[in-house]
Amino acid sequence: MSFTAVHAERGRLDVSLPDLGCGWDWSAIHRVRPPAPLACRECGHGMHAKVSLLGLRFFAHAPGAPTCTLAEESMAHHLLKLELAQAARAAGWMAELEVSGPDDRWRADVLASTANSRRVALEAQLASITAAEIRARTQRMGADGVRAYWFSDRSRIPWLGAVPSVRLARQGEDLVAVEPMARFTGAYWDPEPSIPLSEFVIRVLTSRFVSHAPRTPPRHVVRPVTRLWAHPKCVLAEAKKLGDEEKQQRAAQEKQERAERRGYARQEAELAERTARSDPDRAALARHSARLPGIERAIAQAADMFLTRVTVGWSVGDSRYSSGVPLVNDPGPCWPSSTRSHWPAPVPTSSWTSGCRCSSPRRNDASASRSTEPLVSDCAGCASRP
Repeated sequence: MSFTAVHAERGRLDVSLPDLGCGWDWSAIHRVRPPAPLACRECGHGMHAKVSLLGLRFFAHAPGAPTCTLAEESMAHHLLKLELAQAARAAGWMAELEVSGPDDRWRADVLASTANSRRVALEAQLASITAAEIRARTQRMGADGVRAYWFSDRSRIPWLGAVPSVRLARQGEDLVAVEPMARFTGAYWDPEPSIPLSEFVIRVLTSRFVSHAPRTPPRHVVRPVTRLWAHPKCVLAEAKKLGDEEKQQRAAQEKQERAERRGYARQEAELAERTARSDPDRAALARHSARLPGIERAIAQAADMFLTRVTVGWSVGDSRYSSGVPLVNDPGPCWPSSTRSHWPAPVPTSSWTSGCRCSSPRRNDASASRSTEPLVSDCAGCASRP
């Protein structure tokens, strides 16, 4: 049986439409003499218009028909196709039954479309099929711009979630969508309650349900799936949560890296200071600098300006390990001016002294204003300070 046929003059007929899709009444082809010139769209064999005992209209192959996929489909399959077509039309979409793609690469049970050329295939899949096969069929339709959504009422569906799909169940006289629908609660995906098939199709076609591959584990689900149906707001909420977590992880990692760099800097500063203290020439220079005229006044003025204790320190020739306040050069102490912008030009590092436990350490080189490296003093008091 089939719900579509080809008329020699009127073209394609669809029994799910009141006017058969061509402006005709059912009586124009049912029990007429001579019989209406009808043929199967799949195999080309002759067909007759019939009505079942329950009033269902359909087309049946004439005797002697060859093997035809439409004739082999079960009654349950045909009835599900009808329900899908009716649900699509209730959503305001046009729906055609048993539509073939270009070069017969695929055939949609129900092809739903809109005036702006959006096309969606609603597929009733009740026969056994592997996940690989159903993915291949979905990809063939997708190559022609048709999204495929799959429906099955089987209790065990091995391909559920491998493609955009839903499991149906019969509740009384109605079909309902059971799984996998979910909502994001802030930490997990929790299952949504069952809804009528028509309502599910309407939500899908109006983008109130989208097929989504969750990155957060679902909870309390019948079976784990790789794709589920969710409201777009839930998808955005999950993306925001994961984005916030990634930012926190990056911040923690950067904090750890900064701590490691400070630790390495402290180790290098301690080693540099030990090396400098063990150098007789540097030790002699430090003693000489401490005895220069005016050094006490320079130290006092720097301490007052920076609000910290200042002593003669150890210069190791590396600006990373110096607070960068030059107090002494070869002629004598460097007198700080009243404003920081008038500090003397850099002097040889071998004749610096440096501040101890500086509250606002500075470098004496040109890169000081733009550097982001941690500053570690090379004096004994500040060597352990980040």
